[in-house]
Amino acid sequence: MEKIKLNQIVVVEGKYDAIKLDSIVDALIIAVNGFSIFKDDEKKQLLKELGRKNGIILITDSDAAGFKIRNYIQNICCNAQITNVYIPQIVGKESRKAVGSKEGTLGVEGIDKQILLKCLNDAGVTDAGVSDVKKSDMTYLDLYELGLSGTDNAADNRIKVCRKLNIPTKLSKKSFLEVLNRMTDKQQLEKILNEKPTLFWDFHGTLTLHLHQWTDCAYQLVHENFPQYNITMEKICDELDGQCLPWYTYADRDSRELLQIEDGWWKSCNEELLKMFMRCGLTKEEAESIYLKVRPYLIAPENNPLYDDTKMVLETLRDRGYKHYLVSNNYPELDVLMDQLDLSQYFEAQVISGKIGFDKPRKEIYEYALELAGNPTERYMIGDNLKDDIHGSKACGFKTVFIDLRGNRSDDKCDHTVYEIKEILDILK
Repeated sequence: MEKIKLNQIVVVEGKYDAIKLDSIVDALIIAVNGFSIFKDDEKKQLLKELGRKNGIILITDSDAAGFKIRNYIQNICCNAQITNVYIPQIVGKESRKAVGSKEGTLGVEGIDKQILLKCLNDAGVTDAGVSDVKKSDMTYLDLYELGLSGTDNAADNRIKVCRKLNIPTKLSKKSFLEVLNRMTDKQQLEKILNEKPTLFWDFHGTLTLHLHQWTDCAYQLVHENFPQYNITMEKICDELDGQCLPWYTYADRDSRELLQIEDGWWKSCNEELLKMFMRCGLTKEEAESIYLKVRPYLIAPENNPLYDDTKMVLETLRDRGYKHYLVSNNYPELDVLMDQLDLSQYFEAQVISGKIGFDKPRKEIYEYALELAGNPTERYMIGDNLKDDIHGSKACGFKTVFIDLRGNRSDDKCDHTVYEIKEILDILK
């Protein structure tokens, strides 16, 4: 990739930011070394002199510290022509760091080069220098009329617009208007503000009744075929729960290797089910006579009953303009079951762990779903499992609806908690 040649100096926070920008631009890059610029009189004088002569392209992280440094440099270099370049707030941690930033977002050094190039271009930074890229002439009155300033819902609307345009949410009113005028226009903003969030749904216990199918089936099989052993449900639960399924046995690693084997997902499960029955007291021959009967039981439509209002809720939300996606830890045939339950008609696509090799709460399954949905800026995860559905999605920038149909307690990671699925209609208008 050919570098962008610039006469202006490029000012960044730290040396790793400078290294990243050096791979993109051919220019004098100055790192202010974070807050140390406040006491570094020599570097401040250098910025003033070079800024006055050449102009400054200013790029800082989109967190509180980055904005504090940006504002300070703008104040001390008030006689310079400053072009502000803003990076999007992307959740993540740089690989070289043991812990991420306080706000959990990537800094300049962690942003992909192509994204940085777009940020530079959006600011008018090209080989020809810095050009005026103003697309519209919106005013503060326009911001008010759009509900982006001075209205009750302005804060939420600004976040929605910032996420859609990949700009920071902490911009001052003046900077916010400046960025909007160079990136979009009033008509486009109205379209963004009227967009409905994209909805991502769990399956079992969310769209269907929360039945203990794996343990119920295992208990039924041993009770009917080997009643003499008096194997209790408690024993089945102890030996199966948290052990036999890929989202348990592959919790610390992905299960894509199973996809390379014909029927690999079920072969892995069946091996674990065989061991489970033997741990419960059956001989190998006895366990082999029943363990393969679990699969047909689980995938049978009659053993996956829907809540009475599942279809009504999905259809109502679709009619309101929402798009549905499924994200489920489940067996590969779930898409077939969805057809049999007449649910597929409501969903744009289905992300099933048994088909892609990642299970919730891993970020990869959520990133896969987001990519499939076109990376919507506003999205909800709806599910009944705090760890897998709520905590996992929250770490990937989702808003969340916890369906507490079993009387569990929600926590501060839940944006909304409902006790019947139809209550979602009161949240998503």
